[in-house]
Amino acid sequence: MKNYKYLLIIAILMVSGCSIDRLEPDPLSFFSPENTLIDKAGMDGLIVTLNSSLREEKGQNDGNLLLGEWNYSDFTVNGAPPGDVLHNFELQMTPNSTEDNECIVYWNLAFRSIKNANVIISRAPEIELTASELNEVMAKALFHRSYWYYRLVHQFGDVPFVAEEVTSPKLDFYTHSREAVLQRITKDMEFAVQYLPVDVQPGDVNQAAGSFLLTKCYLSIREFDKAIAEASKVINDGKYALMTERFGTTEPEFLTFSFLDSNDFDVLWDLHQKNNKSLAENTEKILVSQNQFNTIGSQNTAKSRDTSPTWWQARDPNGTRACTDLDYGKGLNMIQQLGRGVGRMVPSQYFRDMRWEDPDDLRYSHNNWFGMERYVYNDPSSAYYGQPFDPASVTDIRQWYPIAYNKLIYIDESGNNQADRSTSDEYIYRLAELYLLRAEAYWWKGDIPRATADVNVVRARAQASLVDAVDLDYIFDERARELYFESPRKTELTRVAYIMASLNRDGYTLENMTTNNWFYDRVMRRNHFYVEEILQGANIYRMLPYHVYWPIKEVHIRENSLGHLNQTPGYPGSETNILPLTDTEQDKPDGMD
Repeated sequence: MKNYKYLLIIAILMVSGCSIDRLEPDPLSFFSPENTLIDKAGMDGLIVTLNSSLREEKGQNDGNLLLGEWNYSDFTVNGAPPGDVLHNFELQMTPNSTEDNECIVYWNLAFRSIKNANVIISRAPEIELTASELNEVMAKALFHRSYWYYRLVHQFGDVPFVAEEVTSPKLDFYTHSREAVLQRITKDMEFAVQYLPVDVQPGDVNQAAGSFLLTKCYLSIREFDKAIAEASKVINDGKYALMTERFGTTEPEFLTFSFLDSNDFDVLWDLHQKNNKSLAENTEKILVSQNQFNTIGSQNTAKSRDTSPTWWQARDPNGTRACTDLDYGKGLNMIQQLGRGVGRMVPSQYFRDMRWEDPDDLRYSHNNWFGMERYVYNDPSSAYYGQPFDPASVTDIRQWYPIAYNKLIYIDESGNNQADRSTSDEYIYRLAELYLLRAEAYWWKGDIPRATADVNVVRARAQASLVDAVDLDYIFDERARELYFESPRKTELTRVAYIMASLNRDGYTLENMTTNNWFYDRVMRRNHFYVEEILQGANIYRMLPYHVYWPIKEVHIRENSLGHLNQTPGYPGSETNILPLTDTEQDKPDGMD
């Protein structure tokens, strides 16, 4: 798999920041496309690489990519204090900045995957395949290309659409409009869902995953009836159902943890255990990335490390450090039970307070949620050993906050006594989100009863109280409760902002989206760090309306010397933008060779 991943490099500007000339493939290489993509086995190998790319977003060994989707939005911030950590978007998210590392990594990951998908799309019709094999291979490639373009347009806005394999150095890309790209990937997914297989091996793309992505595409282009119909195909087909009874296994280490109650595990605990996500009996899973211990291509990920607080640095009322990260297997054994976090995902006060809305919600049960009241000083030499943290003494925001324990804490199989990394399969799509997407589609149509009913399906499984009526804010609050650090938060919020502006709803317009948009207003309603511009380390937390989209890095624009990549409006360089192309079949403006 790694051979496909790293040696099938085709020249395209957006793959990385280095010069495009150095990315031209050597046609004499044994692993060149000419030698490997000559039959179905070669195509299947590249599809494996595409499937593996889905894992990369949640499979980083340090600095989980999904942090950017959550910290750059409405419910969390990066609590790390160094000056090179993004807090102040106005100063630190620019075309030339490095603090917003997720921007360039997402861009490179997306276009690398698009490049690989285009190799299949361009070459598959030329090799010997049956009609059904060709349709399936094309459907999978179109899924992956559409998946990443869906992400790109809601992360960066207008981007270049690359429709075919690039076989020689290319320096003349032009930007396409968001709407053109969304319309194109919707059309592509309408084809793909017809030919994606119903049953696949874990990690591969099936028909339900295609319908899931197509539902999001239909929402993006305001085809709400079609979004409802596509989501309903999966919800109603009988193959998928929310998990409501316990299943799978719990790793034995958890059963020994003093912070957990062995009698209080429930279906939501089981749902998020790494060994249960890909089980055949898990009827909620739709698409799950594969990352298992001691398997080829797997790697430890920093999910626990990134999302958990630096509780081990907390100080007592005397100002003395009263916690330690050296109690693995002894004393309170907090380092194994909580991991050695670095505080890169601090939840807002609003998100913390949602816990108190319903005491019966299983998502906040004893084992699934580790509340702030449960942290204790664990250094045996401290006079406060075993006592709860003193709120007045823990002054660093990244040292003390609640965590979704069932989702964020994993057992480290490698024997690391700091328990900060682990392998795990991860959900890309599961049925609960599809109910919430359909609820949103109903809301856009003004059908509040049906929107509320779909939200209540998800809440009922969590044993939360049912609600009488929902609005858009409530649907996205529910998405946070159910999909915390699971779905791409910023992408989905920006999608709604784009819909609002496209429909001229609530005073929002496409023309003024960089100065007035639903995304920014939502952040200001939910994230007190940005509202109060709290100082952490060298910078305050600050976000402005134009941060609804991320900047395209100057290195990509500069290297595209024979074309024109527009800069995201609001950022330096956008004053030279030209009209984006509105036809994805067109790769340059009229009148240009």
